[in-house]
Order: sequence, then C-alpha cells, then structure tokens
Amino acid sequence: MRLILALVLTILFSAAFSGQPQRVRGLVLADCEVPNIGKAKCGTYEVFENRATKTGRKIELKILVLPATGSPRAEDPFVYIPGGPGSSATEDATGLASAFGKIREHRDLLFIDQRGTGGSHPLKCKFFNEADPQSYLGYFFPLDQVRQCRRELEPIADLTLYTTPIAMDDLDEVRAALGYERLNLFGGSYGTRAVLVYVKRHPDHVRTAMLQGISPTNQLIPRDFPQSNERALQGIIAECAADKDCQAAFPNLQAETKAVLDRLLQGPVDVEINPANAGLRAGTANVRSTVKLSRDLAAEAVRYMLYSPPSARRVPLFLHLAFQGNFAPLATAAVYFRTQLVATGSNGLYLSITCAEDLAWIKPGDGERLSQNTFLGDYRLRQQREACALWPRASIPKDYAQPTKSSAPVLLLTGELDPVTPPSNAEAIARSLPNSLQIVVPHGAHGIGGLQGIECVFKLMEEFVESGTAKGLNTTCVKNITRGGFALKL
Repeated sequence: MRLILALVLTILFSAAFSGQPQRVRGLVLADCEVPNIGKAKCGTYEVFENRATKTGRKIELKILVLPATGSPRAEDPFVYIPGGPGSSATEDATGLASAFGKIREHRDLLFIDQRGTGGSHPLKCKFFNEADPQSYLGYFFPLDQVRQCRRELEPIADLTLYTTPIAMDDLDEVRAALGYERLNLFGGSYGTRAVLVYVKRHPDHVRTAMLQGISPTNQLIPRDFPQSNERALQGIIAECAADKDCQAAFPNLQAETKAVLDRLLQGPVDVEINPANAGLRAGTANVRSTVKLSRDLAAEAVRYMLYSPPSARRVPLFLHLAFQGNFAPLATAAVYFRTQLVATGSNGLYLSITCAEDLAWIKPGDGERLSQNTFLGDYRLRQQREACALWPRASIPKDYAQPTKSSAPVLLLTGELDPVTPPSNAEAIARSLPNSLQIVVPHGAHGIGGLQGIECVFKLMEEFVESGTAKGLNTTCVKNITRGGFALKL
C-alpha cells in the first residue's frame, strides 16, 4: 500500500509541475512570470464554499508556487500565511521570496490566498472616500458602509462560511492536490492563529511551524489591545529615557504624553495636513487639507506606529511635537495607517472572522475594564462590536479556543515591545507545545524588521526549517540586536 500511495503522489506532483497547464482534482497550475521574482507556477484550485454539505457554490483559490532553486529539493514546502485577517498571501510573495531565499534553495515556497482574500473570491468593502481625508478619521468601520457592504456581498457569498477552521481545511485539500505530504508553516500575526488551527486539525501534515507575533485562538481581539498598547508605549518611553540623545531631546516625555492625551480628551483638534504625505493617491504636492483629529484616532496612530521598529522610533518625537501644539505628524500618521492598513485587504473577511471568533466571546464590561487608564482607551472595542452587530455570525468548532497540543517543532518569535501580541502570548501557547522554542527579539515590535543585527533571527529561522527541530539552535546572537537610536527631528 505504501508503494502504491507513493506512486500516486508522484503522479499528482508531476502533473501539477509539468511545463503545460494540467488539471489534478480541480487544480490548475501553469508556468508564469512574477514581477521581481521570475519563473513560477500560478493557478487555481476549486473548492465548495460550503465544505460541510459539498453542495452549491464553488470558489476558486489562487495559488502561487515558487519552485526550489537548488538541489537536493526537499519534498515539504514552506507555506506562508499572512496577517489581517484579510491579507493576500500571493501579493506578499515578492518580498518573502527575497527574505526566504535561503529556504527556497531546497524547498518550494507555497502561497495560497485564503478564501475571501486576494484572488480567492475576495470579500472587499469600501469604507472610506479617498477624496475626503476626514473620512479616514472617523469610525473604524463606518456603520452605513458596513450595511452596504453586507448587501453587496451576500448575493455572491455566504458570509458565515469564511472562518479560520474552514480556510485551514481548504489549505489541507490544496496540500493533498499538490502532492505534498507535510508542510513547513510560517504565520505572522493573524497567520499564527491560522497555523495553530491547521496544526490542531491536520497534525499529521505538519513538519515544522514558525509563528511571529502570536495571536492564539483564545486571544479575543480587540479586547486586550489597550493594555498591550500601553505596555509597548511605556516601553518606548523607558527606552527613550535610557538613551542619552533621546533623553536630552525629550526630557519630560512621560508628562508630555499625558498632556497630549488630556488635550485630546477635551475634543478634536483642527490640523492641516498634506493628503499626499498621508498615502492618499488623490492628494498632490503642496495641496493642504484641514482635518479634525480626535483622541481615538491620535491614539490609534500611536498604536500603529508601535507596530514596527522604524515607526516606533519616531513615537517620542511625534508626541513631543503634539505637546508643543504641532499635531500634523500624528494626524498624517493617522490617515496614513487608515489608508495602508484598515482600508486594505478584504474587510468583509475580517468581519466574518473576528465577529465569529473574537467579538462574540468578549464578555460585557471586560474590554471597558481592561482599557481603563490607558492611552488607547476602549473605542476600538466599542466600534468593532457595533459593526459585528450588523454582520452575520458564523459558527466555529467547540474546541476552537482550546490550546493547540502538538509535538511538532515550533519556533515562536515575539517582539519585546509588541503592542498587540506580547511575549506572554507565546509563553501561554508554549505550555502545550513541548518541542517549541520561544525567542523574544529585543526592541522588537509586532514586526521585527529595521533593527540592527536582525539578520541573526533570519539565520535561526533558516536553520530551524533546514534541521526540522528547535533543539540545538544557538540563540546567543539575539541579545546583540539593537534599535539604533530614536528620531530626534522631522
């Protein structure tokens, strides 16, 4: 039987990767050219929208395979699952092909757009008006637009069938169609949750898993955003105080931060910005626009700046300028992050997943209690809860929030000052992952790029995938990672 199975897998694999388009159990792959990457295999795989009944509408999943560049070629690919939820895996391929070039020498890189994202029956909503910068400074998800988006999507999609467990069953079906027996999984942010769900549901097909910025299935987003954000903000303020140049430039940063918040609590401030600098294509150089910046959006701007080391290093400067009365940098950042993060991806999928897997389980009063005495406050929870009240709620498995238990090798990566998925998340899930290794990146945020010495982490990731175990990894180089100073002027 094993010989027969091996022959079947060989046939499936050869068909999927031959030079001409082939069909294998609904899979279509063909040679293609990817900008800045070169030759690849592109295609689609068709699945039932309703996996339980296997009837009704079928949807196509977009697939991109970057074949291994060298030999010997390992049979287990490296699979990327992006954050969001709502981001497209295939759209991120260009950057990751470079970042994981060493891994690609011996392994295919596999990118599959999750159902509801990218090229896989995307559930997109338009929430903001690009010609009006102020539209980006209101509700997180404007309620009238949420209603409109639901009306537009329901004729073409059952919005209760776009959840993480269903998507991970899609992934496993594609794996089998491609002829891969085991996968090396890499998830970032929401992608870590998806990986944990896959490991729970399909444990026999996991060789290794890497998680960066861990969001466990029992982390109810955005309930604990205020406390995690406050922890990161206070960490940045403390690092500034310990840095000679930053301390000299902003000696009263803690008091100034409080004063900025107190000022915004009195009401929005009028700010003149250049929309082009805020990422709006409709904006042009030297054309100014006056917007109202609220406490909620200013706090959100700080939170998103804390997401990555390059922008986190500007937080002390932006808060100091706001204290002096110059709110333009904060307002510009607020619009920028709304355009580049909140307004991108498939927001319909974001609602389908978070309304079912997060908001539905947050107890009344929990979020409000956890937001007390924080810079961020509870606005995000309040507004997201209102949006979810307008969105159909999917069902999820009863064991969804239970810890994932697995003996698979797992590498856990967390930024020391991550404002959304702190190191404690990794510590919690490690208890049921006996072959895991946790690495806390000094000065790291939700992302870890932009730090000095960060190549150390990429080498550890490469060694982990190559060896297939976290045992024996020498992590001493991690302690040498540094921020490289703070921005002291615009």
